[in-house]
Amino acid sequence: MLASCEPEEYPLGGDDSVVSSPDVFILCEGLWGANNADITAYKSDSLLCTGEYYSKQNGQYLGDTGQDILYHKDHLYVSVSGSSYLAKLDLEGRELARYEFSPEEGQPRYLAAEGDYIYVTLYSGRVAKMHVADLRVVAYAPVGMNPEDIVLYKGYLLVANSGWGNDNTLTVIDVATFDSIASITVEWNPQQMVVAGDSVYLLANGQYDANWNCPYYLQSIDVENRTARTITNATHAVAYDGTLYLCYSATDWATYETVNKFFTYDVETAAIDTDSFLKGDNEETASNSVYMMEVNPNNGELFIGLAGNKFVSSGIVHRFEQDGTPIHRFDVQGPNPNQAAFVNYQ
Repeated sequence: MLASCEPEEYPLGGDDSVVSSPDVFILCEGLWGANNADITAYKSDSLLCTGEYYSKQNGQYLGDTGQDILYHKDHLYVSVSGSSYLAKLDLEGRELARYEFSPEEGQPRYLAAEGDYIYVTLYSGRVAKMHVADLRVVAYAPVGMNPEDIVLYKGYLLVANSGWGNDNTLTVIDVATFDSIASITVEWNPQQMVVAGDSVYLLANGQYDANWNCPYYLQSIDVENRTARTITNATHAVAYDGTLYLCYSATDWATYETVNKFFTYDVETAAIDTDSFLKGDNEETASNSVYMMEVNPNNGELFIGLAGNKFVSSGIVHRFEQDGTPIHRFDVQGPNPNQAAFVNYQ
């Protein structure tokens, strides 16, 4: 959790230029209560990017706390948690449809999509099944307290129930019937999941101490047997071609000093390689809070997003080849880059 701060005035900045045909969209969470969440559009081949992409195309920011962004069926879907809505955008950043969640439904969090449906976790303890065409809700499924991430796996939806630190379960939903059919006990405060090959991996914060520190567990989930196994400690994980790329980003909240460790896990052999997968000696990625780690599913390139100074100033993203070779560093022109969506134009 981040300490709250007084919202400041954030006028729309920059010029009106907009990069054409971007293939990476980075969601900037913004500052809590400041209503300045937005999207940065990035074009991989030209290394050009446009900050405040949504606001340039729509004349306003996304709102309070951009939570998740998803590319599906040639459109973008964005959940804005504090402002309690889900938006559908075209690839030029123009908003096409919006669904506003009621207080009873709860704030929207994370997204998954398959076929004609998008699935949204809601802080009321439910998952909404919504039609991608017009964002109408067709059904709800009950899950645990304050659900966070959601992933599709072999005909199931898995939902991480955080309970704001007071839940330690994953809910298993049958996609075909949209019924909640099982619960898996995991470490406390489960947050995010990644599917790698035939396995599911979970990042759980664990229980906070008096100084807001927690252990941050990486667990392997056996969905069929409803069990979880702790592997190591990590704060971020992405998967590509049988490898988990991991980061343990530890911040001293009294001083905001951060130390990052980057390492890998071989899914097939269950072996951890403690050597950093990043090449070169980069002080910025070594000592700034990692707020985002994403992998481009089209080519395995890694995107590491760093929070700005004390999570207030504009964030920085570093782009790497799959083997860790640096490609590009760019300013996303917005606070706290937290998620990315990758387009496949082929």
